Amino acid sequence: MHAHYGAGGDGGGDRRAAPLPGDAGLYFLGALHELVAVGLHRPALEALCAGQRDLAEPPIDRAYLLKILDEEICRQFGHPLRPLIELVLNAADAARAPQPVVDVAVTDGRVEVSDAGAGMGLRAILSRLLIPFATDKRPGIDLGRFGVGFFSVLGLGLSDPESFSLHVTTGDGVEGWAIRVVAWPSAGDAGSAPASASEELGQARGRASPELTAALMCSVRRIAPLLGTRVRVTSALLETATVRAYLRDALHFFPASRALVLLDGAAVNDGRLISGGQLIQERVAVAPQPPGAAALEARTHLGDALLARFHVGGRGLLPSISAATFHAGVKVDACLALAELALIDFPAAVELTEGRDALKVGPEFTAVATAFYRRLIELAAASGEGRRTRDRLAEMAAQISALMLQSAGWDEVALDLARALLGPGRCMVTPERREALLGFLGPSVAERLFVPESFWAEREWQPHLPGERELLEDELEIDPPETLSALARRRGDLSGLPLLVARATSPHTTMVALCRSRLQPDRGAGAAARRAPGAPPLPDAPGRRPAGPLPCLGTRRLLLIRDDSAAVRRPSGWSDWYALRAAFDRASGVREADLERDLIVGEPVDGPAFAAPRPGERTSGGEP
Repeated sequence: MHAHYGAGGDGGGDRRAAPLPGDAGLYFLGALHELVAVGLHRPALEALCAGQRDLAEPPIDRAYLLKILDEEICRQFGHPLRPLIELVLNAADAARAPQPVVDVAVTDGRVEVSDAGAGMGLRAILSRLLIPFATDKRPGIDLGRFGVGFFSVLGLGLSDPESFSLHVTTGDGVEGWAIRVVAWPSAGDAGSAPASASEELGQARGRASPELTAALMCSVRRIAPLLGTRVRVTSALLETATVRAYLRDALHFFPASRALVLLDGAAVNDGRLISGGQLIQERVAVAPQPPGAAALEARTHLGDALLARFHVGGRGLLPSISAATFHAGVKVDACLALAELALIDFPAAVELTEGRDALKVGPEFTAVATAFYRRLIELAAASGEGRRTRDRLAEMAAQISALMLQSAGWDEVALDLARALLGPGRCMVTPERREALLGFLGPSVAERLFVPESFWAEREWQPHLPGERELLEDELEIDPPETLSALARRRGDLSGLPLLVARATSPHTTMVALCRSRLQPDRGAGAAARRAPGAPPLPDAPGRRPAGPLPCLGTRRLLLIRDDSAAVRRPSGWSDWYALRAAFDRASGVREADLERDLIVGEPVDGPAFAAPRPGERTSGGEP
């Protein structure tokens, strides 16, 4: 079948076999999937651990085994370098010192991860390291999961088989072992010499993935006893600068209490790569789940382990370090859209998705997200920051919800965030509507506007904040809608309306409504609360906000005209004519470029074409 050689045992039996000359300590040499088959078959595993030279072939379906291995090798993580992080997690889990250290050395084409923790004997290598999902990780405690780190690294061998090799040396202090995996260019007989390198590489890339997986060759050799594990990955795909930047970005928020990570001798997770901000640790409570489920007992048990970390504010000192969510200290979802540095370290109790480099939204995930939002409220209250800073926090919270936390827990906490960060009476308007509303309602209304800077913040806040319609109804008294021509006939006292009729393409179908500022509740208490439609205007009534410089505003339903605007009541001079003309054209939907061109090359705003029509004269709409 394939070559097995024994030299000494590891406590698995008394049988010994003499090694062949020149192969001292060699226990296995052959296809990797054949060694996995040995680990899956208990008699073959015991025989190999006992040092037997010839093993019976394990009765396992090789086609199915190759399919499973191919899935584990090729479909692990979204980022091609994420398997290197799995090696660091495994090293941190193996560490036993009070302040464990994981050394990562990067050179061009090679990455080496080493620790001085609990290594493995041959039985552990065969039954845990080489068997997918056969892991002894403790749920909610250990960082690595699923037992997939070793296989995920092998994906580099399928992408570039010529340059790939994986070399593992490990020992538990009593014995030592070396495992080497290479991507053999030919999927045929392991002993046959391959053709030219470029030719075989082209053939390998053209094969199906299971054939590439079958081409992974492995050797297991006994070496001198040692304590700890060292993993060396060699591949032309490991470009030095790219690998270092990725490791710094992914590991700078790794909890130093679990392990200090040294990248080429320099610590990356001791805080030196982050400037400013505040680090918060919080024990998170999970909301009770419906009774009668075994998962409930597990969640209740894991509740003691829900210790989350938040780092808010500050900035990354390297361009690659961005706002991100983390799981067990490892970044799983980055957000380059945030200028602020917002780092969230989820407890290990939060489950991973099937792709294994994203978090699964569930009760634990939602509890951590909600705790983070509430921390923003506490930070804003404690710092006593002004409105501008609070608005920025509201923007950041919404962006984090949309881009990093999948909106988990947002609906439950959004109203509390709005009250704490935005204050009462705030209405959300889009950036393109801000200037029009300020020009129509006046600058005094600016304190009520919340203008999200991003699409994501607008999307998150829209269901929870009043908008433009509510703002207009709250600020203005609005008369019933009518056509522009009918309004001009009815309100002959408003001298600016004839100009608007002249500007309208079809004044007898253009729907408008007169409006004016409402009486403010704390001012003008002795004045009339409301004015009946059609009654003389009260422009100077106490308690009303002064009108803005733009007398017209377009909305989705109709066009609003302020009868308390001087340009509408009694236009005088070119500034009032300009305000009427420009505001009406914009409210009617005229493109800005066309509007500006018309102002430049059209009739002068104070010319005869814009004089008020005389009694009995017909307008452009064909009505008197």
